[in-house]
Amino acid sequence: MRQSPRHRLHAALLAIGMAAAAFRPVPAQDSAGTRLTLGGRAPAVTTEAELRAFLDDLETQEFAIGTALELETYYQWRGETTHRVAATARLANDLLNRKDYAAVVDAWRGKVKESTLERRLQLHQRAFMQARADPRSVLALSDLQSAIQDSVERFRYTLGSEHPTETAISEIITTSSDRERRHAAFLVAPQRTAVIGAMVRHAMALGDSIGRQEGYPAGADAGLAFTSLTRDRVLHDLDAFERATRPAYVAMLARVKHDLRVSRVEPWDIDYWLTLQERGVANAYPRKDGIPRLHALFTALGFHADSLPIDVRVWDVPTGGITFPVRPPFEARLLTNPFSGSDFYETLFHEYGHAVNAVLMRPDLSPIFFGGDETPMGEGTAETVGHFAYDRHWIARVAHVTPAQAAALERVGKEQLLLWLRRTICMHAWTEVNAYADLNANLDSLYRDSYQRFVGVEIPTGDYFGNVDMYATGPLYFQSYLYANMIATQFRAAMRETFHVDDLSREPRVAGWLTANVYADGAQVPWSTKIVRATGRPLTVDALVTYLTGDAAATP
Repeated sequence: MRQSPRHRLHAALLAIGMAAAAFRPVPAQDSAGTRLTLGGRAPAVTTEAELRAFLDDLETQEFAIGTALELETYYQWRGETTHRVAATARLANDLLNRKDYAAVVDAWRGKVKESTLERRLQLHQRAFMQARADPRSVLALSDLQSAIQDSVERFRYTLGSEHPTETAISEIITTSSDRERRHAAFLVAPQRTAVIGAMVRHAMALGDSIGRQEGYPAGADAGLAFTSLTRDRVLHDLDAFERATRPAYVAMLARVKHDLRVSRVEPWDIDYWLTLQERGVANAYPRKDGIPRLHALFTALGFHADSLPIDVRVWDVPTGGITFPVRPPFEARLLTNPFSGSDFYETLFHEYGHAVNAVLMRPDLSPIFFGGDETPMGEGTAETVGHFAYDRHWIARVAHVTPAQAAALERVGKEQLLLWLRRTICMHAWTEVNAYADLNANLDSLYRDSYQRFVGVEIPTGDYFGNVDMYATGPLYFQSYLYANMIATQFRAAMRETFHVDDLSREPRVAGWLTANVYADGAQVPWSTKIVRATGRPLTVDALVTYLTGDAAATP
């Protein structure tokens, strides 16, 4: 099984989300006890002024370590072997493991009048949940996550006499006209399971144990708490999306079978069919034009693309792309994979959307807010601009194709998105969330059943569950992309209505709208509040289903 070109995540403090440790008192270096010294015990906090001072010092320390971890993780993803991700992640965990710091936050939560201060306490209280658990578990999980990522970076598959990267395997499955070669490329996935499978399962067990020690029913509940989602809501929305899009998807599979003249559609046929659909219209996505078109698009949207502090690199990484908001709002870096066709453009635009988000936050925010929105909104704003890769107005203008060809390419782009959401996002999210109900169950069987339901075809025999490194290195992340596309389509519909235009691809008010409603405030405003503020209503699946199928959908 290939990892989707659209399987992306932006960098985070890798071990903070589901980690824990204990506190060993260290004598304070400030005799007055009014300042939080590095490694020192918490000072006495009896007034709101002292609370602000404590949080300012704490966030400065978190910010310094977080910036270092962003840089080290960037070099790890660049393939460097001498990075210090594991050691820096331990420092981040040491800070959030402090029981005395957690006690200060707990004591003041809900007792301050000023909303921004209360929001800071809310975010800190959630982060300090890990201080309730065994410190050895968090350090073990942190080290294991880094080891898995290193293993993924180094791993090469064996395909006959070749030793391709994951990107190369993906390209074969997507573009090769030789069906047997596509089949062979698909079957190599379990090779990596032999290397990382046991580590992935162990990381999930550690995360589950930590989550239960924190007081959650299971690891899934603990991980989802960092996105302000619940297990029940996620399973409901995954099911609702699957049922709402099933007729359109089944019809697409029938077209795959007819056009490829196969007796049965196999997993390695669908991407290739989509490539044929795209190439059959026009060669609209030359890779060499990607970055110039990126800058031209964002300039047309009202961004100062020529002066934004964003470093863009095309790099073979083990995922579609990744963005590192190294030092908001002053620097961001992104790596995007050299895929073919619209996948390259969509990933490039998406990652640049993350970077723009990071560098357009207000510089006067409290450091904790520089962590940005929780993942549904963070990915949602990235997808809002990522969708321009198959926007018919943009395609017609930059690729010099006819309106009919542009509309055809837009239809193919939507079909690619539908496949990706069902196969990579919903399928993996459904598998992962349900796996935490019993990690000792047959997870391969769970994976296979989920694949059959969401992808609609049977997967060959093999251990595919253990090949999914993101279950360990980005736990409970997959469903974020479903919500991201719900957000993107609802945002785009709201902008068209607000601006009274159909073509957003050259609408210079887009930048100001996104900045005012999302970017500027960072994590200071909850993401659900931002959605209502921007669109006038809570988030639903309706806009996404309408976008993908053309049919209005009543949310079940």
